[in-house]
Amino acid sequence: MNELFGTIPPEISHLSKLIYLDLSFNNFFGAIPPQIGLLINLEILSLAENQLSSSIPPEIGQLKSLKDLSLYANNLRGSIPASLGNLSNLVYLYLNDNVLLNSIPASLGDLSNLAYLALYKNLLSASIPPEIGNLSNLLEIDISNNSLTGPIPYSIGNLEKLTLLQVFENHLYGSIPPEIGNLKYLKLLCLQTNNFSGSIPMSLGVLSFLTVLDLSNNQLSGTVPKELGNLKSITQLDLSNNQLNGTVPISLGNLSYLAGLFLHDNQFCGPIPQEIGNLTKLTTLQLNTNHFTGFLPQNLCQSGSLQNFSAHDNHLIGPIPKTLKTCMSLIRVRLEQNQLFGNLSEDFGVYRNLQYMDLSHNNFSGEISNNWSRCPQLGTLLIAGNGIGGGIPPEIGNLLDLSYNRLVGKLPREFGKLTSLLKLKLNGNQLSGDISPELGSLTNLEYLDLSSNRFDNSIPRIIGNFLKLHYLNMSNNKFCHDIPVEICNLAQLSQLDLSHNSLEGKIPSQIGKLNSLVMLDFSHNNLSGFIPIAFEEMHGLSYVDISYNKLEGSLPNTKAFQDACIEALRGN
Repeated sequence: MNELFGTIPPEISHLSKLIYLDLSFNNFFGAIPPQIGLLINLEILSLAENQLSSSIPPEIGQLKSLKDLSLYANNLRGSIPASLGNLSNLVYLYLNDNVLLNSIPASLGDLSNLAYLALYKNLLSASIPPEIGNLSNLLEIDISNNSLTGPIPYSIGNLEKLTLLQVFENHLYGSIPPEIGNLKYLKLLCLQTNNFSGSIPMSLGVLSFLTVLDLSNNQLSGTVPKELGNLKSITQLDLSNNQLNGTVPISLGNLSYLAGLFLHDNQFCGPIPQEIGNLTKLTTLQLNTNHFTGFLPQNLCQSGSLQNFSAHDNHLIGPIPKTLKTCMSLIRVRLEQNQLFGNLSEDFGVYRNLQYMDLSHNNFSGEISNNWSRCPQLGTLLIAGNGIGGGIPPEIGNLLDLSYNRLVGKLPREFGKLTSLLKLKLNGNQLSGDISPELGSLTNLEYLDLSSNRFDNSIPRIIGNFLKLHYLNMSNNKFCHDIPVEICNLAQLSQLDLSHNSLEGKIPSQIGKLNSLVMLDFSHNNLSGFIPIAFEEMHGLSYVDISYNKLEGSLPNTKAFQDACIEALRGN
């Protein structure tokens, strides 16, 4: 790679015997000189990775000996010249990563020797010309990341030597042509993020060399053909974000090389095939947001390869498979919003690589095992909405959401060591006592919910340390004494709820410093005195509830107070 710059001189056309011209990976700018079309002996022309602009000169179509035309990664604009169809010896055509517009010229179908066609990452529009099907020597075609519309032409099935077909991230529609099943050497088929509809052609099941099949983010419907279980070479199968329904065929358990299976965000129903557990090379399995019922596959992760597993938002029941307890490879697990059950302290192991675990809103019971503290990478553990009881082990590191369980006892001082914690939810438990000052070390905290517990004594003044806090809910406890003035230092706070406690004294006059506050609830306490005029400085405040206190005087002249309903003000 050189660092040449400037414009390409028209005089380069004087090199009439030139066969090979490579000016790629420089800083040339401006237009490609049309005189370059005079280099009639040229076989290789590479101007890639520069800053060339303007349009591709149609004179390039005069270079009848050209085998390789590489103009990728520039700022070329305008249309692809139809004259490029005259380059009868061309094998490589790379025009990707430019700003090319309008349609793919039908004349490209005349390039009978073309093996590699790359037009991706442009602004091409209109439909794919059916003449593309004339390129009988084509090995790879990538026209992804454009604005192409219309269907894939049936003539695509004529490209029997094709190994790569990528048309993802366009606006293509219609059905997937069954003729793609003729492409017996195909290894990569990527049609994702378009508007394809209809069913998945069963003819895709004959593509025995296929390693990647990605049909995600379309509008495909119907059932998954059992023939996909014949794709013996496949390593990644992505059918996610469609409208597929019915049961998942058990034949997918035959895909012995499969590393990634993505079926999430569809309408699948019935049980997850137990045969999925036979996929010993599987590292990612995403089954979430469907209507699956029954048990998880009982031999899931028996080979110890699974890293990312999500089956949340289904109707699954039953215990956690024993093979999952011993699956040391796990990094991220999401099983929330099901009806799974079992003992939390017995059914899960020690996972040295685990970073994220969500078991919330199931029917787990038992206590929080000390095993969780032995997962050194664990950053997020969500167990809300189960039947978890007992105390919080002080060794637990990065717990995030333990809300709506049956936790009892005091908040461990060791929580003060979690200095990277952003969100802490302990609401809906039976935690009690006062809040230890060590909690003041959580200076990165943005969300804190301690509501609906049995905390008592004063709200600690260390609350003023949480300068990044935007949500604070300490309602439905037994806090007493004054509202600490330090709470008024939380300039980013948007929601503050201290309702249903036994707080007394005056509302701090510094309350006006909370200029980001949108919602405030001080209801059902024993606050007294006048309502501070400082509320008039809080222009973003839209909701306020101060009902059932001992406050007096006139209401501040702000929209929140003037528009408040009578229920939010009564009882004073």
